[in-house]
Amino acid sequence: MTMGERIKSIREGLKMTQDELGELCGTTKQTIFKYETGIVTNIPLDRLELLAEHLGVTPGYLTGWGGGELPEGIEALAEPFGRLDDEGQSKVVAYASDLVSSGRYARHEPARIVLSFPKAKHRSDGFVEFKVYEQPAAAGLGNYIDTPDFTLEQYPAVITPDGAEFGVRISGDSMEPEIPNGCTVFVRPTPAVEPGEIGIFVLDGQAYCKKLIADRRAKKAKLRSLNPKYPDIVVDDETKMRTLGRVLGHYPE
Repeated sequence: MTMGERIKSIREGLKMTQDELGELCGTTKQTIFKYETGIVTNIPLDRLELLAEHLGVTPGYLTGWGGGELPEGIEALAEPFGRLDDEGQSKVVAYASDLVSSGRYARHEPARIVLSFPKAKHRSDGFVEFKVYEQPAAAGLGNYIDTPDFTLEQYPAVITPDGAEFGVRISGDSMEPEIPNGCTVFVRPTPAVEPGEIGIFVLDGQAYCKKLIADRRAKKAKLRSLNPKYPDIVVDDETKMRTLGRVLGHYPE
């Protein structure tokens, strides 16, 4: 099931219209339609979190990396909830809110690494200014990202991919020959990438530039190097992996 199909299935189970979901998430019916039909697949992280919140699931479930079942029995709850009238649904929502407010049943989430990446600056002289991070991701054994250093660099707009918002300096040969050691990759921030795409990932406090390989049946992911001398990194628990963005290109080419 795709992310769009998950959004649509849960929304319909909750008897919620596209207009209603769009309003809750600060967007339009047309945008929700594009998400559900797969016209738009790279949903911004803040919008993805709002969708998950109002649908009663986790962002990991919507993106397909949170396991095959809806959390906390919500899948079983959706159908009977949809059969209730407005007053009945309001009572369910109010009771759930009371449980959360009590603090006795709150889910304790693990600490998350959050990096706020700025937007690229498009200058009038035909150049684009990026923050280029020295250590948030490496093509090799991985680097820690506690306090990533960066430099401000300018690149001609004609060679920078549309959608790129920051750069990453690559250290190591694990992505050669496609991504050479010492180059800068251009990255579009996104909470998920499609299998087969190259992205920037954080796992166990280390960050990598790798190709995502998905084994849906085994419910595992692998981070794969393009250089065959490096073994795959097997991700046993996808909830511990964070996707910082999709690699759109690199310089020099």
